[in-house]
Amino acid sequence: MKLLRWIILPPVVVIVMALAVANRAPVTFSLDPFDPVSPAIGLEVPLFLVILVSVLIGILIGGAGAWAQARRKAAKARMSSPAGENLPALRD
Repeated sequence: MKLLRWIILPPVVVIVMALAVANRAPVTFSLDPFDPVSPAIGLEVPLFLVILVSVLIGILIGGAGAWAQARRKAAKARMSSPAGENLPALRD
C-alpha cells in the first residue's frame, strides 16, 4: 500500500502544482446571480484556488457519503448477527 502511494502521489503533486502555476490569473468569485458584472459581494481569487477548493469540497462530500454507507452496512451486520459472524461482510 505504501508503494502504491509513492507511485501515485508524486505525479498528482506535479499535476496540481502545474495547475496552480498555469491558472494564477485572478477571477471574481461571486454568489450573486443577478449582477455578474459588479456583484454586491465578490472576491478576487486565483483560478487555481477556486478549482482546488471545489475539488476538496467534492472529496469531502464523497467521503461523507461513503462513510455514511459503511456505517449503515456495519449497523446492519451488527443487528443480523449478535455473535459477529457476519462482520466479514463489511469488506464487500
